[in-house]
Amino acid sequence: MSARELTQFAYRSQKAIGVFNAPPAAAEELVLPNKPVDETKAIGYSADGRYLAWASAAEVRIVDAQSLNIVSVIDRPGIVNVQFSPSGTYVVTWERYNKSDDIAASHNLRVWDSVTGEQQGAFTQKAFSDQALQWTDDERYCAKLFSGEVRFYAPTALGKAALTLKLDGITAFSVSPGLAPSVAVFVPERGSKPALVRMYAVGAFARAVANKTFFKAESVDFHWHKLGTSLLVMTRTEVDKTGRSYYGESSLYFLAAAGNFDCRVALNQEGPIHDVAWSPVEKEFVVVYGFMPARAALFNHRAEMVFDFGVAHRNYVRFNPHGRVLVIAGFGNLSGVVDLWDRKKLKKMCSIDGHGTSYCEWGPDGRHLMTATLSPRLRVDNGIRIWHYTGTLVFCQEFKELYQVDWRPANIAKFPQRSALSPAPPGIAAAAAAAASPGFSAEATSDSASAASVPAAAPPKPAGAYRPPHARSRGAAGNGAPRSLSDMAERVAFGMSSPAGPRAVPGATFAATAATEKKARRRNRKKTKADGSDEESDTPTTAASAAAAAASDSEGKPPASSASSADIETLRRIRVLKKKIGQIDALTKKRDDGETLAPNQLVKIDSRPQIESEIAELNASLTKLNVSA
Repeated sequence: MSARELTQFAYRSQKAIGVFNAPPAAAEELVLPNKPVDETKAIGYSADGRYLAWASAAEVRIVDAQSLNIVSVIDRPGIVNVQFSPSGTYVVTWERYNKSDDIAASHNLRVWDSVTGEQQGAFTQKAFSDQALQWTDDERYCAKLFSGEVRFYAPTALGKAALTLKLDGITAFSVSPGLAPSVAVFVPERGSKPALVRMYAVGAFARAVANKTFFKAESVDFHWHKLGTSLLVMTRTEVDKTGRSYYGESSLYFLAAAGNFDCRVALNQEGPIHDVAWSPVEKEFVVVYGFMPARAALFNHRAEMVFDFGVAHRNYVRFNPHGRVLVIAGFGNLSGVVDLWDRKKLKKMCSIDGHGTSYCEWGPDGRHLMTATLSPRLRVDNGIRIWHYTGTLVFCQEFKELYQVDWRPANIAKFPQRSALSPAPPGIAAAAAAAASPGFSAEATSDSASAASVPAAAPPKPAGAYRPPHARSRGAAGNGAPRSLSDMAERVAFGMSSPAGPRAVPGATFAATAATEKKARRRNRKKTKADGSDEESDTPTTAASAAAAAASDSEGKPPASSASSADIETLRRIRVLKKKIGQIDALTKKRDDGETLAPNQLVKIDSRPQIESEIAELNASLTKLNVSA
């Protein structure tokens, strides 16, 4: 890569893989020779950005990431994951475990030479983990966890361990980056014994350089500083015994690799720890923690809070490669709002609505942020969007089903950081903006981002609303009558139809609206004409005021639209009696069909004349009052 050259990313969809040149220049898909015709299981770049590899059903193919020319082919079927060593010298593949009496046949974690495609060694790894084989940055050793020990191997002699770190009960370990690598190991608590994390210099396992014990730790996540000089240990339990959290309890501990400082990071809000991120250029880190709305805070190298970003529904944080801009976002079951902060000024630059995002990473230039919606997390609205850190949408590509996307790594020196942040570039074309989901718009919150909104375009297609499976087969919105009250509510919620008017609730006080007032005035005019009066009043009246005016009429006749409480009771009585007539008709049919009826049912049939007589009397009384039943 030459200085200021294009960035690049690769994607894997349902039926294809591809490579794009990415912003800052115009994005375009590159021609990928020998593209696989069958389903691809995995793709991956080497950490230095030299190679791109993909695994198909029959083989693994490694190409030069710049020219896309083939480097090597590994003829091994069934591989479902590929990873490179830090310098790209070796590629590690994993295939599904098959139990066998032959130890060699059960090996499913294999190490290959990236250029020659020759196998260097193999291990057994039943469950996939991207940390199953860990490397030192200089590729001198690779390490793997076994029962009660961590074994270090030279890549050229994987048949025998060069170093072994033994400690009873080890369940997790992590090798640090940096020129002087360290290894941290974790032993969970057992009975009354606390859990512990110990740190050793690689190759000097006789004495630990750092040691920390604590309770309430069943599993841990290790977060190393880029230089390997500091370590954050996030501990977790599956169950919160206090009952305050569904997700268990979590804590955060700080350890210096030199062994001269360790502490528990003091967090001033109760709740789980959602995410942690180190600055790539400073010895500081950001933690998102607490019950929702969660708090995000910046801590220094002594684990002291230096800035509070406030509380919001967020659970994700990342610095850009230069450490100048950081993203604090809320994904998963949260709304998907992405906040971009200027670390130097400690001021929010803008907010992006990335609803449905399942992948969010900075590009190697530090100026562009990629958000993507992937399957199987969501199977609708899959696609890739790239944003400038001012909030401008500069790339948008939709896919039917998108499974994976990765930036091509690059040396940060090729994209130097300016003293002032870059201005907002032009947004994507109107056609691409129209194709974008309506949930992905930028909201500028500062003067520097005032020009960062996406250019005006045609209204976006209404494809972003999720519709449950049982409602997808229906036609256009509003077709067909609602089948139930829940169906009606669902149609209103998803924009399929709107109710014709307010639904009357039995026993509730009637609230007059503009429509009811208009109907009341129309009924008043009709009643006035029927009484032979030439006078028409255009004074706005409600149904209640119309009834009051009619009640004060010299003739004392109530209008047809307003009945007294006694009249309402009469109508209700008529409805009850008519229901009984219907029941009697059903019983009569059963009797005529030869079915044997109970005595009380026969008595009910004999009561029909009395019921009909009562209905006639009630109807006569309503006719006198000009009220229709």
